[in-house]
Parts: sequence; C-alpha cells; structure tokens
Amino acid sequence: MKDQWKIVKDCRNSENQEPCIVLRGQDICALPALKEYFKICVMKGCNDEFIKDLSLLISDFEQFQQEETTKIPD
Repeated sequence: MKDQWKIVKDCRNSENQEPCIVLRGQDICALPALKEYFKICVMKGCNDEFIKDLSLLISDFEQFQQEETTKIPD
C-alpha cells in the first residue's frame, strides 16, 4: 500500500497546495464513505493495484471499528 503520510505531505507541499482529505478509523462515517468511494473507483476503471490497496484499507478500517470505539466526527 502506498505511504498515506507521504501522499498527504506531497499534497500540502505542492505548489498549488492540492486539497486532500484524511479519514480516521474512529470516524463512524469513514467506512461507509470508503465503501462508496471503492464502488466509484471500480466503476471508473481504476487500476487493479489501486483497487487492491483500497480494499486492504477498507479491511483495516473494518477491523479497527470492530475493536475500537467510533464517534461522530467533530
């Protein structure tokens, strides 16, 4: 999986400060958002490596949310 920290850092350090978003495991809205994003990525034809990485990330979120407390984002 690509280094998520590096992606965020690259966005913030880019000349035009490309917008980016961070979803946290404790955010109760994050997992449904990721699952919808996954569907869109498949529909739009994202490459297999990206889809695989995204699937692994979704699994990480699912596991985290089963073991930890989630909350409404603030």
